[in-house]
Amino acid sequence: MTNIILKVRDQIQDNLITTGRDVFIYESIISSKIFTLTESNVSAATILVYKNGAIIPVVNATWTRVGTVVTITKTAHGLINNDVITITISNVTAALPLGTYTITKLTADTFTVIGLDAGAANGTCTYNNYSYSTSTGKITVVGTLTPGSDSFEINYSYFQKYSDTELQGFIRSAISYLVVEKYGCFIIKPPALIFPTPSESEENLIAIVASILIKGDLISYRTPEITMTFERGDNKEKKIKKIIRQFKKTYGILTYIYPGETYVPEDDEII
Repeated sequence: MTNIILKVRDQIQDNLITTGRDVFIYESIISSKIFTLTESNVSAATILVYKNGAIIPVVNATWTRVGTVVTITKTAHGLINNDVITITISNVTAALPLGTYTITKLTADTFTVIGLDAGAANGTCTYNNYSYSTSTGKITVVGTLTPGSDSFEINYSYFQKYSDTELQGFIRSAISYLVVEKYGCFIIKPPALIFPTPSESEENLIAIVASILIKGDLISYRTPEITMTFERGDNKEKKIKKIIRQFKKTYGILTYIYPGETYVPEDDEII
């Protein structure tokens, strides 16, 4: 899914902007520890959170599991009840999947989260001392804060037009068109798993169908074997059907021509 998202962004020219920056001050004990980022469509992987000028580092810890209860051990973890952390690395995802968890503090060195009753009984993990919600655009910091003293600077990159979540929706719709047009059968497990894994050529096909769903004004495409140009009056449905049916015949590697771009054929190419 990640590769297809990148290809869709290329087609719709949704550029990554690297200058996102917000500053917040924790003003009082009744203040929320939840801060809303200014920009939308943030790339979560690029977020860096600084507390009082120092970057909040990732935390490496160990864990043990009894049933679904996972006890995480980290000396002087600094968390309090109902803090929310994000597990970014787990050596046994069957027991402790990646994701966001609300914690229950046991001691100064241990806390619990609810995992899965599967996999190993112990392992290691890495977590962030903050969480980010792609649906709300909010950062939640954890631990005890000092009113009027603690400040946060959050740096990040963001896309101009669409979030990953929005593009995943268009990609799922694109795959449904492939199934309807009897190209093949794909199973989608939200948000990002596609089975069987598409080949590179199929990724290109899915990306261009998703791009048509988003923009609708893609006028032409080319494979190593053929060039295909849509009629000016073709609607999205007709363009999608044409491109899938032609792709089934040629199974080429798709390249793209943007609206308004002049295509110069190869010497031996017949249009």
